[in-house]
Amino acid sequence: MIRKSTLLIFAVCSSISVMAQCDQIFISEYIEGSTNNKALELYNPTDKAIDLKDYRLTRWSNGSAVWSPQYSDKLSGTIEPLSTFNLVIDRTDTNGGSFDTSAAAQLLNKADLLLSKDYNTSFSMSFNGDDALSLDIIDANPSDPANPYLPIDIFGKIGERPRLGMSTRTIGWSDSFPHSSGLGLWCTIDKTLIRKKSIVSGVNANPAYFNPRNEWEVFPRNTFDSFGTHVCDCETLGSTKVKKTTLNLFPNPALNATFIPFHGQLESLEVIALNGKTVTINYKETNFARMHGYTLDLSDLSKGQYIIAITGTNGVIHSARLLKE
Repeated sequence: MIRKSTLLIFAVCSSISVMAQCDQIFISEYIEGSTNNKALELYNPTDKAIDLKDYRLTRWSNGSAVWSPQYSDKLSGTIEPLSTFNLVIDRTDTNGGSFDTSAAAQLLNKADLLLSKDYNTSFSMSFNGDDALSLDIIDANPSDPANPYLPIDIFGKIGERPRLGMSTRTIGWSDSFPHSSGLGLWCTIDKTLIRKKSIVSGVNANPAYFNPRNEWEVFPRNTFDSFGTHVCDCETLGSTKVKKTTLNLFPNPALNATFIPFHGQLESLEVIALNGKTVTINYKETNFARMHGYTLDLSDLSKGQYIIAITGTNGVIHSARLLKE
């Protein structure tokens, strides 16, 4: 039986020998979807919880290289060890209604912090594929007291706005040099990008060129299934050296059933409510789209969020967060 303390980790890593690089949070997922389906996932690769009060998110709008408070939001909350923290654009009023098109329920239900509610004062999350973003931290000894922050991760290239050739049409950064002129696949507009598992730290200096393919996997617009989980090559939590990895669930969110690809030998499969209680459900070994795994019957499961945890006979723990609709 897996101890409860190991189950409440939403994003986990496999062990490598470069812990020194896994010392600061970074952006692990970028969602630029239809209408206001805009979200960012942050990942904490360390073995300690991090208070986000010293961090901010900045959008460098339309190629600007000048910081503006309107395009920057201070963060709040705590990101747990080897876990994710989800930022989602806020377009709902305080009564739960909407004054604009809200983000999809799959994003809102996984949000840890909603940002950019007011166009006039907060605009960091209104990126459209041609805006650089930076995750910043307060500098203990700032060279500019008026702006005492340093970037710890940069998405895109600050000061550059991708355009289609010599036209005025703005686009996203692409996978073909010089990555900002429209050649190749436009990767940052109408796409979801997930940081490759080999990336163990952020980009803290503005790049000469931004090729999204170097550090990111590119997925179609409105891909939300992995939002809230991340796999990286950082050291495992604590000194126990228990290896962990993240499961994929299809679909997620799910209504009556979900499929978990799993090719190892199963020792246990558990469903854990967020209050720590184990929930009993039926599941069976199946094959789907040439993948071996397990289908979970969710028809009697109450709506909400759960942790799915599988332990293989090799001792490796696999987990994921499930949203039951």
